Amino acid sequence: MSLSLRNLIEQKVEITRSQTSRQKVENTLTEEIIIGICAPIGSMREEVIQSLKHQMSDAYNYEVQVIKLSNFISEYNNIELIEKPGQTRQFTELMNKIEGGDQLRKKTNSNSCLVEFAIMQILNERFGRDVVNTDQDINELIIELKTRRKCYIIDSLKNKEELDLLRAVYGGIFYCISVFSPDFEKRNILARKNLSHTEIDKLISTDEYENNTHGQNVRNTFIEGDFFIRVSEANKHNVNTKLSRFLNIIFESEIVTPAPDEIAMYEAKSAAGNSACLSRQVGASITNDKGEIISRGWNDVPKFGGNLYKDGDQEDHRCITTKLCSNDLKKDDLTEDIAKNILSNTTLHQMLFASKTQLEIREITETLKKTIRSNSKVKDLIEFSRSVHAEMHAIIIGSQLAGRRMIGGKLFCTTYPCHNCARHIIVAGIKEIFYIEPYKKSLGTILHEDALTEDENSNENKTKILMFDGVAPRRYLEFFTLKSPRKGIDGKVIVIDKKKIYPKSRLTLQALPTLEMQSVHSLTESGIL
Repeated sequence: MSLSLRNLIEQKVEITRSQTSRQKVENTLTEEIIIGICAPIGSMREEVIQSLKHQMSDAYNYEVQVIKLSNFISEYNNIELIEKPGQTRQFTELMNKIEGGDQLRKKTNSNSCLVEFAIMQILNERFGRDVVNTDQDINELIIELKTRRKCYIIDSLKNKEELDLLRAVYGGIFYCISVFSPDFEKRNILARKNLSHTEIDKLISTDEYENNTHGQNVRNTFIEGDFFIRVSEANKHNVNTKLSRFLNIIFESEIVTPAPDEIAMYEAKSAAGNSACLSRQVGASITNDKGEIISRGWNDVPKFGGNLYKDGDQEDHRCITTKLCSNDLKKDDLTEDIAKNILSNTTLHQMLFASKTQLEIREITETLKKTIRSNSKVKDLIEFSRSVHAEMHAIIIGSQLAGRRMIGGKLFCTTYPCHNCARHIIVAGIKEIFYIEPYKKSLGTILHEDALTEDENSNENKTKILMFDGVAPRRYLEFFTLKSPRKGIDGKVIVIDKKKIYPKSRLTLQALPTLEMQSVHSLTESGIL
């Protein structure tokens, strides 16, 4: 141990000698906050980022730094820009970034490599020098650290591995904000970049879900957010108010209680945990026109006498006991039937199997079945499930217990309702539907264009189906459980100085750099640094 380091340790020991063990630990806690932004391409995320920067700086006296993940693509995997015939330059530039990110993930063998670059930058900035490539013992460096009133905004997350790594390293001081803009507005924003309709379709599809090992998957990352915020041209003036509320929750700087919509979505998420469905757990709740919860529901198999099977029932005939998914089995039967009917056609049979061996005939038949099962609309069928859907369960229970109170109310569902449930939601008189997870199989707005709309600002007599806006159910209890006292011994509300207040969740600087060093190993091991 160096003499200077020994002196530093002795000084710290002397300072903390009279402190309790708890006080000594609290002295190591950082004020840093890491905020990740997840937003589908074309969404109005810039409005959110700018609002966060101003509020964190002005109201909370934080130094704010935006780390743009796409910058690491050009820095570490620069691709020559080659415009292809029939493509706009803007499209080529955007696709180059997407493909460059894919290549970088493949090169490092890490789907979270862009976030690893961001973590490395945060780590180096905390020490004021390059510590990733230093030979100096990290424990000698940690003793020098002091807390910083610093907020990093990571723009923007594109796959779940990135999100999972940030949560693993930064735990409670990391917050993911998922930004949603209506589809038509995303397309308008992209159109203003002089992109063609075909190019816009391609970009949105690729950004949402790239069908390759090292591609993007915003769809499955977005739904894991801690806060959800809807931003459109019509409501963007509300962004500051919404983010101010989120920050008040993070810092406990003002008393914030759950909004009725947040309570209802938490109830829906809680209800989802009751489901034993082999495919997915879905929960729903219904409120009346005053925001009061009148019923909950989840997807599971109905039982004689009413309601659904549940844990502890003497006879349980759910799919978890039969070990079979009826929907998948019936789709397999349907695939067999379609293939059989195609091959029974004499002309087709002759065209396909003329001069073929028995082995070749079996291979062609299996390929045909696989194509029907995987690439046709057969895969999207939902008609053969034994489970009652969560929305239907909530509607039935609500009708039994609350009768007409459901009319004019709202339905909250963890997943976008399918077209079968959509028609029942409409006939029940529900005026608004809120969801978190998209459901691509749903044809609700196509089949019921006259009665359903995804336009938040529509004045038509239609049921609105909207992305949920507010605190995510995953951190509901953490965010709304009081940590600091609200009043002093004099009975008066404690006045908070936002410029000095600590975040509700903090981490020790004694452990944080070690976790950060561990998280960038794939970069050093791949030789990219």
